[in-house]
Amino acid sequence: MFCEWQCRKEVYCVLLMDSLRSLLPNVLRKRGLYAHASATLVTYQAQRWLEQELPAFKGAIAATRFANAVLSLTCTNSIAAQECHQLLPSLKEFLARECPDAALSEIRIVRGKQ
Repeated sequence: MFCEWQCRKEVYCVLLMDSLRSLLPNVLRKRGLYAHASATLVTYQAQRWLEQELPAFKGAIAATRFANAVLSLTCTNSIAAQECHQLLPSLKEFLARECPDAALSEIRIVRGKQ
């Protein structure tokens, strides 16, 4: 009986998440927040990927902005920028998979303070 209840609970959770996934974009578009939410998702996913792939430069590289199909990465030093530059094609592929609605055309590396 416990197994049957547990299975029903998991199916319910999956159905609930699927329905939220389909409703959320429509609600955000209706309120005029879809572009902002999409840009936030792209920068969040990029930052998460960078921290995973370049843990030594966790504080030196930050995904700062996504606007007009361009993602801006800020690096505090030239070594971090060089390491980041080598992984740009992989990051672009990752973002194309994770955020297919965001039309990412370019990733720019900017040297600056965080």
